[in-house]
Amino acid sequence: MKTSERSLLNYIAFGISAIFSPYVAAAIFIVLIVYKYSNNFGQFLPWMITFFLFALVLPGLYILWLLEARKITDIHMADPNERKTPLMLTAISSIVGSVILFYLHAARPIFMISIIYAVNSLMIGIVTQWWKISVHTAMFASIATIAVVIFGAQFWWLYLILLPLAWSRIYRKRHTVWQTIFGASGATLITLLVFTIFGYI
Repeated sequence: MKTSERSLLNYIAFGISAIFSPYVAAAIFIVLIVYKYSNNFGQFLPWMITFFLFALVLPGLYILWLLEARKITDIHMADPNERKTPLMLTAISSIVGSVILFYLHAARPIFMISIIYAVNSLMIGIVTQWWKISVHTAMFASIATIAVVIFGAQFWWLYLILLPLAWSRIYRKRHTVWQTIFGASGATLITLLVFTIFGYI
C-alpha cells in the first residue's frame, strides 16, 4: 500500500474513532434522551446535570487528572492496566447518579439508561483485569440496543455503524477483531439483561 493511501486510511480511522468516541457518543445520546422525556426545562436541567455529572464529568475529570499527573499515557488509556481504576470509578459514580435520578423522579427510560451505563462500565472494568476489550464498540452497541428497545426495531441500522467503528479500532491497532466483537456483543447482552431484569422488555 502506498504511503499516501495509508495516511488517508489513518485519517479516516482516526476520524471514525473520534466521532464515535465513548465520550462523544454518550454525551449526544444522553442529551437526546433527556430532551425527549422531560416535559419542561425544570425537569430537563436537573436530570441532564445529574446524568452528565456522574456519568461523564466526574470520571472525565479524574482521567484528565491522571493524564496531567502522567499516570496514564493517553486519554483513551491504550494500556489495559491504566483502565481498571477509571472504569470502576465510572461504574460507582454512575450508580450514585442513578440513585439521585431515581429520587429526582427521572423518566423511566432515563433511569434505565443510567443503570445500563453503570453496569456496562462495571463489566468492562472487570474484564479489563485480564483482557482489553473495546470501549468504543461496547458503548455504541449499548446505544444501538437501547434505541431499538425504547424506540423500535426500525433503528436496527445503528448496528451497522459498528462495522466501520470496529475497523477503525483494529486498523489503528488499538484492539483485535475479537476484542471489538466481545465489546459489542457483551454490552448488547448486558443492556438487554438489565432491561429484562427491570421489566422493561
